Amino acid sequence: MNQIDATAKIHPNVVLGDYNRIGKNVIIEIVGDNPEARAVIGDNNVINDNTRIFIHGDFVLGDWNVLHNDMLVMAEDKVLIGHNCWFGQNTILDGAGGLIIGNGVRVGMYSQLWTHVASGEQIEGCTLYAKRETIIEDDVWLVGSCVVGSGIRLGYRSIALINSVLTKDTIANKVYAGSPAKLMENACFYKPITLDEKFKLLQDWLQEFVHLQNNEMNLSLVDNNLLCLLDKKSDEQVIFYKQRPTQLDNQESAFFLEDKTYIKTNKPLQRSVYKYLYNNKARFLPIA
Repeated sequence: MNQIDATAKIHPNVVLGDYNRIGKNVIIEIVGDNPEARAVIGDNNVINDNTRIFIHGDFVLGDWNVLHNDMLVMAEDKVLIGHNCWFGQNTILDGAGGLIIGNGVRVGMYSQLWTHVASGEQIEGCTLYAKRETIIEDDVWLVGSCVVGSGIRLGYRSIALINSVLTKDTIANKVYAGSPAKLMENACFYKPITLDEKFKLLQDWLQEFVHLQNNEMNLSLVDNNLLCLLDKKSDEQVIFYKQRPTQLDNQESAFFLEDKTYIKTNKPLQRSVYKYLYNNKARFLPIA
């Protein structure tokens, strides 16, 4: 069920989920003699051509992530990546001191995320040597060609504009720019939105999705509280609830708008409609 190019090289101990697409000349290698080294890749990920992932410690990649071509990932200690993330071409992820990346993070091309610094000879008194954990919280956006220093935390939904160099923690929902990056006091890229407004947007997008499928799907609204998407040929259905019901059927393919979660089935219709939504429309997290 995975699509793996014949030129890709994947270490036999890598735990690989389903429906992943791995491109030409990709290398996913466990290096060294660490008996506890771990490499786990979830479902529905894209790892594009010439990306290299070297693992000495921990490497975990969730679901629905895109690693564009020519990336370099070095999981000396750990690189942990959540769900729904996007990384542009030639991005570097350094896990020497531990790199933790949340859900929905977007990292533009040519960016570098560092967790260590090493320069000069320690025997000569050079103090430029350290490994420090770096944390990127959910929905952070590094627009492109950004550099993130070691040992900092980028707050939820914070944004760094192009060519920013981040050397200090960022505040949630704030925008930064420059080298070194500074807070842009009046910049804001999010507006308040109610649950009802979100539900209406979701309904409109699902109607667009049905139209794109040449009307082989049917969308129905029930009690202004849920949307039912039905594949007319297979009878597979996906339910979108405005709020999560008290009792859940864990076999049901269902999305819950209020808390942005879903029951993962990986059935064809669920994967198809979520692929349509997850890039920049609406992202959901699988219920553990």
